[in-house]
Amino acid sequence: MTNEEQTKKPSEMNSDELPDGAAFEDEFTRGFLQSTEETRPGYYPFLSGTGKYEMDFPINATIDPHGYALKDKEEEGLFIGVDAGKMKSSIRLNFSSLHEKGREDTTLGMINQQFNDELLFDEFTSGDSTLYLSYFEEDETYFGYAGFLQNESDDGGISILYESECIVSKEECTEIIAKGKDVMKQQIESIHFTEQSKESE
Repeated sequence: MTNEEQTKKPSEMNSDELPDGAAFEDEFTRGFLQSTEETRPGYYPFLSGTGKYEMDFPINATIDPHGYALKDKEEEGLFIGVDAGKMKSSIRLNFSSLHEKGREDTTLGMINQQFNDELLFDEFTSGDSTLYLSYFEEDETYFGYAGFLQNESDDGGISILYESECIVSKEECTEIIAKGKDVMKQQIESIHFTEQSKESE
């Protein structure tokens, strides 16, 4: 393989050069993917339209173009649908460069209001960011994570909502939810700010 072929983005490649999976089959989603090399099994490198954050993107997921918004590379909202067979999931990410360090409590309070103030956030610091994350489970089939990722080296943050619904029998759901929680948490933990986001305007 030539150097040129290695540096091609999926959006520049022919369909027969791409991995099989919804993320590469969907033209809109493919535009965010940076390589056909896996970041880990079943996941590929995603770069946001702002260029300010990236993550591992599931091969069985697509970005809804009708649920996508970008404003001057300072604000971005996207809706990702994930088809995992017995579990249907969606991921909502909202990035804003206006989130100021030191005001995380205000943002978390707004997120918590959506859940009738029932969320308890755990705090995880890694590198130049802090993740505030809470698990929720509304019934035996519906569960997920709500959170907020704050950039610690500059202003800017991402509100995160990852919801899943088990679509088989309640008996089967117990095991599916147990595994699903780990999958979802790993997905959220893969989100991180890029070097571009750390450069002051």
